[in-house]
Amino acid sequence: MTRSAVSRWGEPWQYGAQAPEVEERLALLAEASRVLADVSLEPPAVMERLCELVVPLLGAACALRLTSEDGRWLRTVASASASPETRPLFQSLIAPVLRADEGPSAEVLRSGQPLWVPRQEVEELRRLVPPQHHGLLDRLPFTRSLVLPLRTRGRGLGTLTVWREPAAAPFEAGEQLLLQELADRAAQALDVARAYAAERRARQAAEVAAGRLARLQRVTAELSQVLTAPRVAEVVVDQGVEAVGARGGGFWLVEPGDGQARLLRCTGEDSRMLTGVFGVVPLEHASPITESIRDARPVWLETPDALALRFPELAERCRRAQGSPAPSSVCLPLLVDGRALGTLLFTFSEPHAFDDDERAFLELLAHHAAQALARARLLEQEQRARAALREAHQTLAAIIQASPAAILLLDMDGTVRLWNPAAERMFGWTADEALGQALPVVSASRHEEFRHHLEGVAQGRVLAGVETEGQHRDGTPIQVALWTARVCPPGGPVQCLGILVDITGRRRSEDAQRFLAGAGGVLAASLEQEETLERVAHLAVPAYAEACGVFLADEAGEARCVATACAGSSAPGSTQAQALEAAAQAVPAPGLEVVSRAMASGEPALHPGLELDASGDARAWLCVPLQVRGQTLGALTFVTSRRPYDARDLELAQELSRRAALAIDNARLYREARQAIRLREEFLSIASHELKTPISALQLQVQNLEAALKRSPSGIPPDRLRRGLEAVGRQLKRQTQLVNELLDVSRISAGRLELSLEPLDLGALVREVAERFEPELARTGTPLELVLAPDAVGQWDRLRLDQVLTNLLSNAVKYGRSQPVRMELTATDERVRLDVRDGGIGIGAEHLSRLFHRFERAVSERNYGGFGLGLWIARQMVEAMGGHIAVCSHLGVGSTFTVELPRAAG
Repeated sequence: MTRSAVSRWGEPWQYGAQAPEVEERLALLAEASRVLADVSLEPPAVMERLCELVVPLLGAACALRLTSEDGRWLRTVASASASPETRPLFQSLIAPVLRADEGPSAEVLRSGQPLWVPRQEVEELRRLVPPQHHGLLDRLPFTRSLVLPLRTRGRGLGTLTVWREPAAAPFEAGEQLLLQELADRAAQALDVARAYAAERRARQAAEVAAGRLARLQRVTAELSQVLTAPRVAEVVVDQGVEAVGARGGGFWLVEPGDGQARLLRCTGEDSRMLTGVFGVVPLEHASPITESIRDARPVWLETPDALALRFPELAERCRRAQGSPAPSSVCLPLLVDGRALGTLLFTFSEPHAFDDDERAFLELLAHHAAQALARARLLEQEQRARAALREAHQTLAAIIQASPAAILLLDMDGTVRLWNPAAERMFGWTADEALGQALPVVSASRHEEFRHHLEGVAQGRVLAGVETEGQHRDGTPIQVALWTARVCPPGGPVQCLGILVDITGRRRSEDAQRFLAGAGGVLAASLEQEETLERVAHLAVPAYAEACGVFLADEAGEARCVATACAGSSAPGSTQAQALEAAAQAVPAPGLEVVSRAMASGEPALHPGLELDASGDARAWLCVPLQVRGQTLGALTFVTSRRPYDARDLELAQELSRRAALAIDNARLYREARQAIRLREEFLSIASHELKTPISALQLQVQNLEAALKRSPSGIPPDRLRRGLEAVGRQLKRQTQLVNELLDVSRISAGRLELSLEPLDLGALVREVAERFEPELARTGTPLELVLAPDAVGQWDRLRLDQVLTNLLSNAVKYGRSQPVRMELTATDERVRLDVRDGGIGIGAEHLSRLFHRFERAVSERNYGGFGLGLWIARQMVEAMGGHIAVCSHLGVGSTFTVELPRAAG
């Protein structure tokens, strides 16, 4: 109330002064009526003017609270305070929403009578104000209050609470009547304002309904163009929040079989909380979202405590995430055919009672959203199906293009409709050349068979891996395996699907395996080298070659043709002349130079024979070495003019050469084994004879001595006894020498020949050996000449060198025919050389190469005896000391044996 208004009553007064008289009360009521009538019909203005009339005239502060539409809550809508210092504290004190069924306000609303509250406890007030204002409570200037009802037409609209300071007088009856009258008049004004507001709200509701209808039409039109679920969520949430005046919204989608609702879209003040708490919501958890989905009905939360009452744990999570949950919210299921595809959420800033129109609008919005979501899902499924079909077609096309097998699609008249790259590679015709034409791979001889196969496919029969023959573009026959199937395209004629696999290589491999298996049997049939060579030559003729030659290295290492075979020539067993003639025909194709080069390098040579070479020869040929155990025995040549040779033919020829080389080597080893057996038998015969001879002679001498002793009991004449003992000594010496040779052979063969090296003067050893031979030289009448270098010292094995010198001098005496023997020793800084020369029978040139081999000799054992081991043992010992032994001899002239030794044996 303004000062001018007060002055009309006379002097201004306020609470605590003398109570106003009846005239003054009437004046105040008149002023209140005028003031309330002057304000607009807006309820907030009515309530503010009423508080201005009460303070400070009738109290230190006042607050006007109105009940919510459901009558359960009281919310402060207007207030006034006489003290600016206490106004923040007072505003905090009256700000909280109160329950209408608790405290003094509940009693006032129930009874319709004012209620005097003499004092409010500070602790009770502490619960109503924030912590920063607790210090002001001790200086609170008013703790006593009068609570009056706002009544009109028999119902309470709210309460008017007026406070006074503790020192002020309590409200008198007249003041209470005056305040109640003011409250009643304010209630009437408020009722009129509310009626006006209701009428205006009705008009606004109509406008809102029309707006909502227009917006719903726009949403529906926009949803009709939406193609994806995220876009549906965006349109519904953004348009819906604006349409219903919500502070935020969210859209959750349930994926089939996922068991969870996932947030697709959220907006508004609650976006952070919705994303953090409700980003992914398991359907088994309790929440408004899952309840609306599970029960397929809306969940309306119209009051601040509704969420806490129904979902206390969720309310606590929301409080921790944001501070306080939304005072009001609604979750609307997105239903299609009774099944929830998701849910739509709207939150509001104030407690919100949803009227029937608003509920209908929200449910209709959810319905349109669900229909759009279902359409989007169907479209997505259709797009995925089309993409999968397109991908399947692309995959099928890629498979057909990448298939290693030829894939053909034919009309029933044989016209080609599909021809993949493998068919191009296999048969030589490109797709452009084959498509639309009769199948070109069928040769004239196979045309009837082809027609029969097509008729079978038309009748439903299939071919599974049938082996047949096709034709390459250049006329080359191709062995193929064929699979067929009947194809019935929708709305089209019956077609034949054919899959062909080139089995030419497999056939060749099988033929090669059969050929090699047969060759193995043929080669194993004989161990005779000549027969084996002939069999090797005839193995590949005429199957793989028109001519085949077998070449072996001779003693000089040169290639020599030892067997041939030609197509149409005689079988194995041909005469040597025929073989040579065949060789003359076969050799020119690869040439002896090629054969020698293959034998030297161990590498095969291939001439395909597709074109004329430099010599004008178009024949194809192969040359492969015969190798076994790391050695090259010779070479095989194959020649043909019927077809070109390729890498497969080379592989077959190499495998055949390995088996042939093994057979030749086996035949050679068999021959050597037979020869070794013969030599062994001969050696055993000689050994038994040689070992028996000295024993027989020794036995004869003993018998002669015994006979002489019997004839002359008084004793044997000294000369006779001496000759007999000398004969016994010679035979014992010979026997010992034979046994030692056998022991040396055993040690050398077992690798147990040990050397005992020491500083040795070879000249002195030669003299010592010569002295031991003086009786033998005298007996045989053989002159011995020694020519010895003065310095012939080295590191050698004395015993082994003694054995070598003894053997050489013994042979010189034995085969020298009593001709002079010369032993000449020369020396250099690095080596020494000993020559033992005799003028005896000599050695033929054909025997020189094998003279130092085991069991070898150049003379008859019956005339000269011995095992044929002496020179072999001598060679082994000399070579063990790092030296070399050789012979130079001419038949009938004599022989010279040369021993060279390094001064330091190694």
